[in-house]
Amino acid sequence: MPSPPKPGVYTPIPTFFKKSDLYTIDYDSQIKHAKFLQKNGIEGILIMGSTGEQPHLTRKERSSIVENIHKNLPNFTLLAGVAENSLHDAIDEIESLYHSGATYAVVLPSSYFGKDIKQQGIIDWYKKLADNSKLPIIIYVFPNVGNGIQIDPKTIIELSKHSNIVGTKISHGDVSHHAIVGLHEDIASGENNFNVFTGQGQVLLPVLTVGTKGTIDALSGAFPKLYVDIFKAYQNGDYDKARSLQLAASKGKTAAAKLGVLGFKRAIFEQGFGETYLGRAPLNQEFADEVWNNAKEDIEVANQADTSSF
Repeated sequence: MPSPPKPGVYTPIPTFFKKSDLYTIDYDSQIKHAKFLQKNGIEGILIMGSTGEQPHLTRKERSSIVENIHKNLPNFTLLAGVAENSLHDAIDEIESLYHSGATYAVVLPSSYFGKDIKQQGIIDWYKKLADNSKLPIIIYVFPNVGNGIQIDPKTIIELSKHSNIVGTKISHGDVSHHAIVGLHEDIASGENNFNVFTGQGQVLLPVLTVGTKGTIDALSGAFPKLYVDIFKAYQNGDYDKARSLQLAASKGKTAAAKLGVLGFKRAIFEQGFGETYLGRAPLNQEFADEVWNNAKEDIEVANQADTSSF
């Protein structure tokens, strides 16, 4: 039986592109950034999640990024994003990622038919996927990029019983969903071999109190020590320190999130990673100076708190 990702902080990394050609991947920056994260206490990285612009890459490119990072950091936990409507395409994608060195598959639900999809259909899809997946599955709950599909906590709890489904990333801020899943008897006790992570680092401290085991948060790509220190302070019972750091993280994450994927990528770029923060079209437009400057003040609060005292 596969183990879930260990508790802690994980980073959804961006895909870096060459400034001269946004259709050429900047592998040097990918490796440099991944090494920086590992050095600063990050447990693992999510490659080709939403932050990594997964839908804008070919399968060959996705596999190549995983392969290159795995080759350079063989002991780093690599979560790989999967977003396919077809069950068989999802199985094939996971097989490709498995052979490239991924440790887990973080999988969005099939979502093309939106509100027509029932919770039992989601259960059936994930169970069939898990039965045939070469990697352990982490359920990715993110309605904003999944055609509005909300995976009910009861659905997650049911899926947690499957031996090859080992966790969930909940990327919305409803703390009650984190609590219902994280505090469920079979999950909290470890019986289901299943860990809950939040994709919303701005609520990391609150959800740690209700059974969540950590975060997979995009702004940790710029400020890893800040998020690691929130987690450590909570683990050590230093709640005053955890609250102070959480305030900084919440301000920074909220400001960056208003700018979308490129907001996180710009924050990481400002820390010295990548030739450009731009993505592939249609994510290839620079921010107006006024837009970035409006967000920068609160992002700088997070930057100033990104100094480990542990």
